[in-house]
Amino acid sequence: MFSNKIIYIRDYTQVSDEDSAAGIREAIQTAVESGAERVVFEPGRYKLMSVERLQTEGMVHDAGSGNEQFKECHLTVNGSTGLTLQGAVDEYGHPATVLVGYNDGTIHGHLPAILWCEDNERLALRNIAFTREPAFASAGVVIAHTEASITVEVFAGNPCYEGMGTYCMNRLDPATGALIGESVTYGGGADAAWKQVGERTLVLHSESVAAKVRLGEYLSWHQGAQTDFQTYFARCDHLELSNVRIMNANGFAMLAESCRHIKADRVVFKPDGNRLFTAPRDAWKLFKCGGQIDISRMYVEGVRMDGQNIQSNWLFFQSRVAADEALFFGKYTFAELLPDSHIEFYNGEHMDKRVIADWTHEGKREGGHLYRIRFTQAIPDYTVQGSLCAADCWEADSYVCVDSEFVNIAGAGHLVRNDHVTIKGCTYRNTMNPGILLGAELPTHAEGGHATNIHIEDCEFDHCGFYPRYGASGCIGIKSSGFEGKHNRHITIIGNRFRNASIGIHAIDADDVTVKHNHYTNVDQMLVIQPGVTGKIHVE
Repeated sequence: MFSNKIIYIRDYTQVSDEDSAAGIREAIQTAVESGAERVVFEPGRYKLMSVERLQTEGMVHDAGSGNEQFKECHLTVNGSTGLTLQGAVDEYGHPATVLVGYNDGTIHGHLPAILWCEDNERLALRNIAFTREPAFASAGVVIAHTEASITVEVFAGNPCYEGMGTYCMNRLDPATGALIGESVTYGGGADAAWKQVGERTLVLHSESVAAKVRLGEYLSWHQGAQTDFQTYFARCDHLELSNVRIMNANGFAMLAESCRHIKADRVVFKPDGNRLFTAPRDAWKLFKCGGQIDISRMYVEGVRMDGQNIQSNWLFFQSRVAADEALFFGKYTFAELLPDSHIEFYNGEHMDKRVIADWTHEGKREGGHLYRIRFTQAIPDYTVQGSLCAADCWEADSYVCVDSEFVNIAGAGHLVRNDHVTIKGCTYRNTMNPGILLGAELPTHAEGGHATNIHIEDCEFDHCGFYPRYGASGCIGIKSSGFEGKHNRHITIIGNRFRNASIGIHAIDADDVTVKHNHYTNVDQMLVIQPGVTGKIHVE
């Protein structure tokens, strides 16, 4: 059971058990309490049925997430130091250990997180895959079409039942497998549910869907699209993920929140079987994560929204306590601030920084938290109630993503609301929004910050940005939603290849952008700017 600081799952549960959740939870807790270094899984599929109810603020992430303070979880890891969850590999080196979360079939509901991790130091996951059973997504081919309905033959092995949800539905080309056009439905689903008319046949009576779908196209859809997190890591500093795969998810496939220093290699979000899509929400959201973030050989296929979403939240100035001290409000979850780090104060396009001397958490307020911050010098005179601010410790000191691939993304491949970003040697194919979209968002979710000090090199873009977001189209888009001005700065786009797109680079809220040594094939417009808004663009 315990030898050389190793805990073996086989001593607590077997892959043949109808429910392995309780045994795995016991093994993990034993490892945490004893200081074990590894929890070792056998190859095979571990079915997870039972849950524990965890008090957490981690579900509160956007305008549609509500204020739920508890989360049901199959497995939790809390308060560990130096622990590795280690699965097995198959003959090809792929994860052979699969954690299978339960799906109760509720339409547009929440499901237990498969793995929920909080307050860990040097936590590592290796050789583990995650999925849902029954699957949360399905897909098929359109075999009949009228002005008011479509009929679909569901692919073998995919869910097919009366009353299936119609959320985050997308079309794909049957010849190439490429994503086609705008999503058919979004997080609100269609105006009707699927009706089962045969063993593998479904009919959807919806004029709005029928108007967007064509006979013979492949179609993918999901059971729901809630703000929910299948795997979750909060305040897990020095997090390491290696050879991890998610095959089917019910919301965000993965979220890392307030983690400092992340290293990830071969993290794969890819559907198995014939489902075509992995998740109805983002693949991996990095939220208020700091330090050094290094990602290599990531693969993302088939998600509705973004492949990798890198963001923080804006702070809103409330009131002065003294010349060098003030109250600030931040939406959603609480996050620590760091003394000696900076708060950015915005006055239109102008920004000043102040160093944090000390700070306190002043408690919760509806929709977020209050922070009292004292600075080493006076707050800028132009700051008034509601002024926009940002904490630089809620962004990475450096984010580097190399040799990664984003395919059939019904959103952006990379959504970057962060500074100090390097993206190199990555591939973007069939992304509804720009392959890389740079810029903040203010009106709905208050997602910051602006994108500055960005380097994009040796990447390939093919059939990207065919549907605009915030008004930005093309392979690379630069636009902050809710802003107008030169907010996204110091951007280098060098040595990339753009193919089969209406626009190569769409620079709107941008300044000091260098574009050089790029290659364009079947691209209508290489560079599009917005006169009067876009700043300096250097083209070589």
